[in-house]
Amino acid sequence: MAFVICLLLGATEVFACGCPGSSDTNVSDEVKYAFQKSTVVFAGKAVGFEYRKGIPNQYMESLKKDSGRQVDYETLVVKFQVERWWKGEVTTEIILLTSETKNSDGTGSNSGCDYSFKKGESYLIYANGKGSQLRTDACSRTKLLTKAEADLKILGEGKEPVEKKNEPNKSLDVRAKQLLFMNIFR
Repeated sequence: MAFVICLLLGATEVFACGCPGSSDTNVSDEVKYAFQKSTVVFAGKAVGFEYRKGIPNQYMESLKKDSGRQVDYETLVVKFQVERWWKGEVTTEIILLTSETKNSDGTGSNSGCDYSFKKGESYLIYANGKGSQLRTDACSRTKLLTKAEADLKILGEGKEPVEKKNEPNKSLDVRAKQLLFMNIFR
């Protein structure tokens, strides 16, 4: 009885995930394939989670269309501090979108395909999407960095992330040059 009450009070819809079965390929081929089909490949630490408005969710949009209900929702995003990268345009910070929503009517939805990240843990992430629309899922090769030895051996050393153009450069040399320039033209 308590279980049924918890289910009713929680009112979150969960959608199952069906990952394609693994083939008879070796790890090297699997890593190469995952690398090729990914837009971005990086290692990073999950440093924050937040719900944001304005991010389309396929399930919620089809629910609105099919039922005519107007439910506002926010989508859960995960913020990563990038440690290394192998593919894509990668800065020091990346935001990944999830399928999880928090709805204005008190309900929510999520997908079994979402990868369950934990704050403070580092991951090797194979993501897809463009610009600020990057996503990964449980069917990708995304995994805890501590369990990614085989992938890392194949991927190699990787590169350090680059600063965003709008991030202030905290280098003393650059700051000293800026101060010198400002003092010269006073």
